[in-house]
Amino acid sequence: MALAAALAAWDAPSTSLAGAQYAELANAFNIVSAFLHPRDIASGLRSTDKPDAATTDAFRLVVEHDRVQEVFHDFLQAVEARFYLVKQDIARYMNAFHETDAVSVVPQTSSIMVDFLDRLAVWQRSWGTPLRPLGDPKLISAYTTTFHQLLHASLPASFPTYLQSFLALSLPSTNSTISIPAIAPSTHRIPPPSSHLQRLGMLPRYSAVLTAVAYGEIRRIAQEECEAGWEERSLGRARQRVSDGVVNWIAGMFDGGEYAQNVLRPMYIRFDYFLCKSFFEIRTDELFDIIVDYPDSLPALEDLKECLGKVDQRRVLVDKLRSANLKRLLHPGAETKDVIAQYISTIRCLRILDPLGVLLHRVADPVRRHLRDRADTIRCIVAALVEGEELADENEAMGVAPGNGDVEAENFTDPKWEPEPVDAAPEFRSGKASDIISTLVSIYPSREVIIKELQALLATRLLAVKDYDAVREIRTVELLKLRFGEAALQVCDVMLKDMADSKRINDHVHGDVESVVQPLVISHMFWPAIPGSGLHLPPKLHAAQAEYEAAFHHFKPDKHLRWLQALGTASISLELADRTVEVEATPLQAAIVELFEAQDTWSLENLSEKLGEEELAVRRELGWWAAQGVMREAKAEGKWRLLEHADGEARGVDAVPQAVAVHVVDNEEQWRYIRGVLASLGPHDLPSLQRTLASVRGYWLSLGALAGLMERARTSGLVAVGREAKWALV
Repeated sequence: MALAAALAAWDAPSTSLAGAQYAELANAFNIVSAFLHPRDIASGLRSTDKPDAATTDAFRLVVEHDRVQEVFHDFLQAVEARFYLVKQDIARYMNAFHETDAVSVVPQTSSIMVDFLDRLAVWQRSWGTPLRPLGDPKLISAYTTTFHQLLHASLPASFPTYLQSFLALSLPSTNSTISIPAIAPSTHRIPPPSSHLQRLGMLPRYSAVLTAVAYGEIRRIAQEECEAGWEERSLGRARQRVSDGVVNWIAGMFDGGEYAQNVLRPMYIRFDYFLCKSFFEIRTDELFDIIVDYPDSLPALEDLKECLGKVDQRRVLVDKLRSANLKRLLHPGAETKDVIAQYISTIRCLRILDPLGVLLHRVADPVRRHLRDRADTIRCIVAALVEGEELADENEAMGVAPGNGDVEAENFTDPKWEPEPVDAAPEFRSGKASDIISTLVSIYPSREVIIKELQALLATRLLAVKDYDAVREIRTVELLKLRFGEAALQVCDVMLKDMADSKRINDHVHGDVESVVQPLVISHMFWPAIPGSGLHLPPKLHAAQAEYEAAFHHFKPDKHLRWLQALGTASISLELADRTVEVEATPLQAAIVELFEAQDTWSLENLSEKLGEEELAVRRELGWWAAQGVMREAKAEGKWRLLEHADGEARGVDAVPQAVAVHVVDNEEQWRYIRGVLASLGPHDLPSLQRTLASVRGYWLSLGALAGLMERARTSGLVAVGREAKWALV
């Protein structure tokens, strides 16, 4: 009975003051909890209404008795328990995304995303607004963090894809018509596509998506600017477009004034780095063509140099350019003069990118080895040095060209001394950059091979000079002396002196006799070896030579002339029945036409025997006269005859052995490959020639087919077989 009475007394309302306060506090706790309870916004009963007087008193009582944390803890548990309502909306909108994606309606995706973000913002605001009567901003911040955590954990894996598409559509595209120099960067912020992105915590959570959209636009700008060409600099214009578009778009996404911009400043630096990296990747892929078009492509090189200094991917540039050279330049199909021209442009371009020369040293090594292995490299270098326009601006006083052994020791006491760059090869030596001619000469271990080829080229040019006018050759030799020194070109001085002496001798001889002969008298000890000729001149030409030789002996009794019959030219005027033909002919051509003066018809064998020359050489010169419309081959008779009257068909006769062999060489394309290899790399035997040609794209002949083709080419006089069964061009 006592226990029952005690329990009854326990349930009875307390009449004490403390008991009344506890009851009032418990009632206030229940009212506040009911007011804060997350409600379903779809039911129309929103918890965003202002509290009435009783609810306000309940909030005051909870705050006075320091029960806010307990109330807030219960509220967060209720939010987590009721978050399934938000998940239902998330699932509904994601289904809408999937349905829209299936029919590829991009604008509809954007509108769905706007509605979706609005809906999520309503959920967050509806559940968070009732916390305001508690008067503690920290509680609202804690609720916002909890809501964002629950929200992001509930979003499916496909949501970032739709968000990226939504953000990309909101990024305005800038045009490429901004002039250079660009105007000051605009600070006008572009409004975000939805004001709820930051409120819902989307931007910090999906910052990778935001930067991916920005990087995609930057890459598009870089591609568009690079496609505009390289006649003018475009990096500055691209930076202006990124600033006006991407940067202002990012700035509009975040609120917070100056503080937010200070936080975003490192992101802007990354944007500029990515722009330079995109430019670098595009321009390095085009670097081979940029070098080909130099100096028209100088603006692109300046942009690339600026990007290279920022991204510092020098090894990537070297690898790409070496790969392009190997694929497009260093193969048998490329002519040596084209390889040298590209090498010269490469030197100039890489010195712009890297004045120290480290990049050039790493890129040029395969090119130099390739040129060193080619048989005609020396001849092409000398031709470019003397006659080529690509080295015309290099003919300045730059000092004597050093050999490979002329390496100066480093002066470590020099206060301006700097260590080698970190990416330099062990054999690299910095210092004063040598000029292009010195770089070309240094391909070979000694300058002697270059000097000998210079002498041979000068001899060839002097032999072709008319009226003893060697002013151009004298100037060339004087410029070359600045490169190679006086001593190296003493033989060239002797050849030039022979030219001057020949003019003096010729003037004296012509004062004694009237002669059409104007010979160049050379000192055979100082000139390159000139092969002799077995040409037998006809009477008129022989008489002219004999007359001049007699006058020469009268002037210089102690000297004897040995005529090089195959060299020189003859100005000929042929008076035919209906026309006059004036040509510049070789001695052999002149001898042939003189024989036809006495006899209108000759066989090839008789001409060859009469002139003392091989039939192939005679046939080639007969073809030349046929091209002039002077002679014609009578194939039925096997003879050649003089055309006193013009014959329109005569000019159709082919004049060179390559044309004669058209019916012999079955495949003209394959023959071009073979001729290019033999011209660039010198004589080859058939197995090595087949191995070399196998690496040429488009070559398909087997070894047996190659042997048959070479034999037909030999019969046509295009090639000859030398020692060790090596084939060479004739």
